[in-house]
Amino acid sequence: MDILIRNAEGNLSNEDREYAVKKLGKLDRYFHVATKVEIVHRQEKQSHRPAHRVEVTVHADGLFLRGEDHDVSIHAAIDKVSDRMETRLKKLKHKLASAYRTRGKAVPPALEETSDYMEEDRSPVVERKRFVMKPMGLEEAILQMELSGHPFFMFRNEHGASELLYKRESGGYGLLSPDM
Repeated sequence: MDILIRNAEGNLSNEDREYAVKKLGKLDRYFHVATKVEIVHRQEKQSHRPAHRVEVTVHADGLFLRGEDHDVSIHAAIDKVSDRMETRLKKLKHKLASAYRTRGKAVPPALEETSDYMEEDRSPVVERKRFVMKPMGLEEAILQMELSGHPFFMFRNEHGASELLYKRESGGYGLLSPDM
């Protein structure tokens, strides 16, 4: 498995690089063929304390798994993103193994390894809400999102297409529009 570390500022020491390789290299045990792990490190200057942001993308078994986290310490940021991705991989493998069992098929050996994940089989959707989407402009959608207190807002634009507005962690807004 190739591990590619990108660091635009050049402020990542060899010790930090080795720590990231060691910690994130363990993720390959969850895949048949893990081809590449990309690690992107950025040091952000926030208010009075700089924060290290670590983004990880795993290319394996034809899938792309992405995670990111930040902390004041680079090692803590790497630990957080590694733990988060490992938890997601365990859940995914458990879900796939459960799907095999419910269909009455034999579970592949690669899925058996982490089937010790102890969580009840239940739907991941814990709540459903229905709402009316009236056509509105982007400014009104931003206002509606701010009023709702949610970090996202789904609406229908003036042309009748559905769009999703969301708050970005770095500030500002993002807009998702389906390509039809």
